[in-house]
Amino acid sequence: MTRSRNMKAQGTTRRSFLKTGLALTGGAMLAPVPALAASNNRITSTLSWIPNSQFSGLWMGLEKGYFEANGVDVEWRPGGPNTPNPVERVASGEVQLGQQANPRPVLEAVARDNDFVVFGSTFQRQPGGLLSLAENPIRTAEDMVGKRIMCPNPTDVRTVEVTLLINDLPKDFVYVPGGFDPQPLLDGRADAMVAFATSQPVVLERQGLVAEQDYFHRTWDELGQLGYNNFLFAQRNWLDKNRALVVGYLKAEIQGWMDARADLDAAVELTVNKYGADFGLDPVQERRSLELILPFLESKDTEEHGPYWINTDRLGGPIYAALELAGLKNLKDPEEFVDMSLLQDVYAG
Repeated sequence: MTRSRNMKAQGTTRRSFLKTGLALTGGAMLAPVPALAASNNRITSTLSWIPNSQFSGLWMGLEKGYFEANGVDVEWRPGGPNTPNPVERVASGEVQLGQQANPRPVLEAVARDNDFVVFGSTFQRQPGGLLSLAENPIRTAEDMVGKRIMCPNPTDVRTVEVTLLINDLPKDFVYVPGGFDPQPLLDGRADAMVAFATSQPVVLERQGLVAEQDYFHRTWDELGQLGYNNFLFAQRNWLDKNRALVVGYLKAEIQGWMDARADLDAAVELTVNKYGADFGLDPVQERRSLELILPFLESKDTEEHGPYWINTDRLGGPIYAALELAGLKNLKDPEEFVDMSLLQDVYAG
């Protein structure tokens, strides 16, 4: 686990990606919330994956002292293989703030009457999708029919099935067990693989392959199955008692993302050589991944409301429709557990 260091807050971003709410320009910085007493200012968070570039906002916020300036002492714990699911870690009380890549486990837990509150989504669309080669490309959902598709885990098989169903297509494909390495795809053992737009395509790029010429990646959203990625959530009773602390956390992390956008090299340096130093990360891979990550933070909703915003009509409409096709039942009305008022407090500060 890693604790934030006590460092003096430094300069701010060269520009903001907020267009309303805070109306940040130039070197303006999110106004910090009042400092909290040292005895109750700790937030313990679990990441949704290993500490890589997708958490650049956290790394920059820690390094530049934004969390400290907002009265927040952050203790983070990595996710990834062989770690408990973030939902389990929050439910057990091991951590207070969870980050869940695929929102489905959070929504399932809420449907089972776990009293979670979701208060943001880092990614506005799903970076996951299908990677294919020019010899047998998948550019549209129709192209999926009859293909051999490599899936890292059984839940990915259901995602493929639901994508076909959403598009009124037959569930006609061949499941090929596999992992996250694209080499089997290159070797011809599959026609496509479940992959992240921010990861496996970078491997192909570094081998000299050209996007939209030698290989194609289509996200689930582009294939018709809409979604969010990296839900931020907590237990309601804890959140009610620590609302100001969470608002401070959000301010600091969003400010960190602004700095990461303005200085990718600094963000990658922190990722590779400090916060993710124990994970053997490749700086070239992480920099390109960060470039590809940034567009996923943006949407029409973030343009109107600010980063991390969740549109409850989008969640309760097309996203729920896909989840119900995937077998989820008794999904709660998003208005019952999605709370955007914390972000409203962030942008009003």
